[in-house]
Amino acid sequence: MRIYIACGLTHVPRDLFGEYSAFLHNLASALKECRKHAVKYALVNSDPQLANKPLEQRARLCYLWDREMVEEAELVIAEVSFPSTGLGIELQVAEQSGTPIILCFRDFGCNRTVPVEYVNPDHSQHELQIGEGFVSLMALGIPSVLSVVRYGDSADGITEILDAVALLER
Repeated sequence: MRIYIACGLTHVPRDLFGEYSAFLHNLASALKECRKHAVKYALVNSDPQLANKPLEQRARLCYLWDREMVEEAELVIAEVSFPSTGLGIELQVAEQSGTPIILCFRDFGCNRTVPVEYVNPDHSQHELQIGEGFVSLMALGIPSVLSVVRYGDSADGITEILDAVALLER
């Protein structure tokens, strides 16, 4: 199966970036080795190549290359622990293509949004709808999301994601 690992990278706290990127590399390796899948993801298949392109071309190429990887995928595994506009676009591209999505996330202790109240112009008071505060309700509501995996640590995450992929293969 052709799998694209979608992820938000821009806003990952820098003190977590090494651990987060290692998780993505380890997940890709496990999918390739244990399940024999063809796996692509930005850290390997677009970001390094973008660094060699002129600055004024990078944004357009990033969009085109990452979109193509999503469109070619038979499954998108989206690591959604950190908010990302690009990741949201990738999820929508997958949805429009009818590509199944597995959402996965981890509580890093700094990535949960706290509830907030607001007042509308008519003076009515409301609480912003944030679900559990890790993944936006809009992302959770994408019709092609087949599974949501909340994992505790990297090893558990890889095991749980591999299990979710195995269920799709049946």
